[in-house]
Amino acid sequence: MRQLLLIIVFSSLLLSASLPLYFKGNDKISSRVLYDTLGLRLPYAIEVWEDHPLLEQTAISQSISALTSYYRSRGYFDAKINAQENNTSILFVIQENEPIVVADIKINSNLKIENVVTLKLNELFDQEAFAASKLAIKKRYGERGYCNADFNSKAWIDIQTHKAYLLFEATPNDPCTFGTVNVQSTPNIDSELTASMLRFNEGDPYNISSIRQSYESLYAQEAIARVRINDNDRNGSIVPIIVDIEETEKPIRFTAGLGYSSDQGFGARTGIKHRNFFGNLKTLSLDAQFTQIKQEASGTLSVPLHNRASIHGEVGYADQLFDGYRSKSVFEKLTLKYQDIPSSALAGLLFDQTKTYQSMNDEAFPNTNLFILSPLGEINIDTRDKPLDPKKGYWINAKAQGSLLSDYSDATYFKTLLSGVYLESIGDHVVGTRVKWGTLRTYEGQTPPSYRFYAGGMNSNRAYTFRELGPKDTQGDPLGFASLLEGSVEYRFPIYSALRGVLFSDLTFGSNNYVPDYSRPYWAVGTGLRYVTPIGPIAIDVAFDPEDSGQYAIHFRVGELF
Repeated sequence: MRQLLLIIVFSSLLLSASLPLYFKGNDKISSRVLYDTLGLRLPYAIEVWEDHPLLEQTAISQSISALTSYYRSRGYFDAKINAQENNTSILFVIQENEPIVVADIKINSNLKIENVVTLKLNELFDQEAFAASKLAIKKRYGERGYCNADFNSKAWIDIQTHKAYLLFEATPNDPCTFGTVNVQSTPNIDSELTASMLRFNEGDPYNISSIRQSYESLYAQEAIARVRINDNDRNGSIVPIIVDIEETEKPIRFTAGLGYSSDQGFGARTGIKHRNFFGNLKTLSLDAQFTQIKQEASGTLSVPLHNRASIHGEVGYADQLFDGYRSKSVFEKLTLKYQDIPSSALAGLLFDQTKTYQSMNDEAFPNTNLFILSPLGEINIDTRDKPLDPKKGYWINAKAQGSLLSDYSDATYFKTLLSGVYLESIGDHVVGTRVKWGTLRTYEGQTPPSYRFYAGGMNSNRAYTFRELGPKDTQGDPLGFASLLEGSVEYRFPIYSALRGVLFSDLTFGSNNYVPDYSRPYWAVGTGLRYVTPIGPIAIDVAFDPEDSGQYAIHFRVGELF
């Protein structure tokens, strides 16, 4: 009896053994995709240390069912899968057979929706693409204010002829409008203040984008922990809104961290912030940062105002090492900002007491102690889809500041910086361009050398290290530019899972006049890797100057450049 029991146990172990899995006959769908469908990973050829994917023998039937369903979802309704197994391996023999092809697409819609239907004539019938098209049509109508639209989407499959006939119908009904808006907030946050941050008012045309933008606006306030915008209680074409807001239970937050960047080397930072200082979403923060080339401490008070405006006050101290001199600054900044989506505008005053010291070249970097009082302004438009890992959209930023020589300022000067980014994507492939143009004109008096433009580094021309590009003095220290024009082109592409690659080229022009010298270009070409994480991609770039192969640099950072 004992021997019989041992035989049964041993036989069950053999039946549940894990064996290498292989595929045969899958011409249209790669083996890597099929392994992924089963939750298995096929190592790349260079990963010689990784084992081939294994499958338990008891999971063969379930795996065939999962693969058959996947083939159907991709349009292969007649796909047949059989298993062949022995003591050393499992082989899935696949007959893909003729797929289902889209033979006709009928669209009946008052709005233009052809561009959101991803299925095309004479292409494979993909069930996931069909479902995604239905959702995209509903979203399009919601964005246009038709919250009560009727939808009818059908797919007729002719198994005999292997053809699919699709129908997408939408009836808009009456356009919807926002009804009464009721904001329910906590005692420490004024409901009228938060109501003014919404991107819609009673009587406005209803659209989903306004609700999404309102979420973004409210969650931008750090004291708000949770927001719920209820638009489900509809009365015909009128959509009343109830907004529930909860504040964070622990408004005081302490942060600390260590890091490294190829521009500033090893660094540490710490800070403490009260995210609801005396209520109504005011924030008070104290921050300190130390790197190998810069030490900085600052305190900031931000006060939100009604109708998307806010006041910011900041005082700080910074001591920065440049090649050839050091710069110490005590500054105060007061700004008024208006934030809309996707644009914002800022106006303010900068009080800057800057000391240039330890100069190695008193002619180029004179030891001075200057006080500059500068009005400043900024306009920003940002339609990019993600802050740290954008794939689509554009960004335009314009900054200007200046001063007049007087008892309150040691210089008459004007400084501008214009930046622009454009990104376009096809699937996971992204092409991006960036342009930056800046000029500094000093008419009377002196401006600190640190006000000049420096190029080179991970946020500039990547064939050069941080602030190393351009003409140098007799001691080899970069002089910087009075005007600068930089451009970059990048192609980002997937490699596997969270790993991505990039090819790029950077171009820089600069001069000591207010117009860059276009006869002297500085080039960079290079490649890089990105590993995507929840805080943004960890990036490494390697670039060189094609006109001087000995000029190269390596850069590390978190997040895409643009």
